[in-house]
Amino acid sequence: MFRFLFKIFFISYFCISYCLSAFGSEEVNIYKNEIKKVSIHTVQCFPLGWEISPPIIELNGQNQLQFSFDELGKNIQDYSYRIIHCNADWKLSGLSEFDYLDGFSENQIQDYEFSFNTNVNYVHYSLKLPNEDVKLKLSGNYILEIFQDFDTENVVLRQRFMLLDSKVELKGKIKHPISMDLRKTHQEVMFSIFHPGFLIDNPHSDLTVILRQNDRSGGSQMKVKPVFIRKDELVFDNNMVYVFPGNNEFHYFDLKSFRYQSIYIRSVENIDGETVVNLSPDKIRQFDPYIYRRDNNGISVISVDERKEPTTEADYAHVIFTLPFKNELKHGDIYVYGAFNNWECDERNRMVYDYALGAYQKSIYLKQGYYNYAYALLEKGSNQPDLNYIEGSHWQTENDYMIYVYYHDIEKNYDRLIGFEVLNSTKNF
Repeated sequence: MFRFLFKIFFISYFCISYCLSAFGSEEVNIYKNEIKKVSIHTVQCFPLGWEISPPIIELNGQNQLQFSFDELGKNIQDYSYRIIHCNADWKLSGLSEFDYLDGFSENQIQDYEFSFNTNVNYVHYSLKLPNEDVKLKLSGNYILEIFQDFDTENVVLRQRFMLLDSKVELKGKIKHPISMDLRKTHQEVMFSIFHPGFLIDNPHSDLTVILRQNDRSGGSQMKVKPVFIRKDELVFDNNMVYVFPGNNEFHYFDLKSFRYQSIYIRSVENIDGETVVNLSPDKIRQFDPYIYRRDNNGISVISVDERKEPTTEADYAHVIFTLPFKNELKHGDIYVYGAFNNWECDERNRMVYDYALGAYQKSIYLKQGYYNYAYALLEKGSNQPDLNYIEGSHWQTENDYMIYVYYHDIEKNYDRLIGFEVLNSTKNF
């Protein structure tokens, strides 16, 4: 009797522990773009030939994704990669590797080059997907995981990408919000999903539709539901919900050459063998009138003048950002914010207040190119960066809105990416 009760207790304890563990891991295991090794810089992933596009290509299409990163130094490292399938919320889908890929589950990165004729030595690693070693069979969200010395636990970086299996058509536009209080500062998104020939039994449960401004998830992402369901059409037009701050055009600077000072660059100096670039001080634009300036909506592009190959001939510099401010903020921190740092607010881009200068400053190590950035306030206790506090917000601002449509395949139990579209805010204005 005692043995029987002990077995029941042991089995119950194991099951409860497993369930709690699984529940906990599900809550925290949301994959995102991240660099876990300090010597790695300039991680990029885009469709081959389309540097300012999101990392998304058609399933079984002709294009490939171009992935690359630099590691400072002269030594070659043993880097390998594996690919993980995720659901619409970037959690593990639970599919076996046999379900979503053909080829080897783990492969070495064999394409690398040394920097040439640069002050800073680095090794440039690159990879194209799909390739001869691995092909992907399903659409949806994926994580490319890079690990070192054949140890899958020694992960040095992760990168999101997506495969699209187009089954629906999206049409929409950006308009003034109906609310008079928001008409001068916000933008409203309305769109429809047309799905003739593709059956969607229950749109509210079968579909996950993600809407993002300039493809940044932090503070600009909505999970939206259709307002009207018609024959072969789902209408997303909720004028009280699908409203975003217009924000402002991004700051930018051109760092393609160290030989001349382009606009917004105050000085380029060589200090102890390191290139130091001082940007012109920016200003708080919260109450300034809107001024149009052409930008890449936060995206930066690696490029270099006077040389042919930016991947290995572009150099690195310490770029100093300066934002004059009367006093240090007590209710939050200021960050230099853009796609070049994965739209993250962390120590690598947190500005520090200099009382002698009366300004916030931050030095960030960047490769030569054309950069977009903004200043974001992250209040204490919040995880949503606020751009309006420094930059202001205007309905006229040119923004891209990305729409991702996922359909949950009940039979195969995964989220298919069946639709993608980019709407531009100035197209109809």
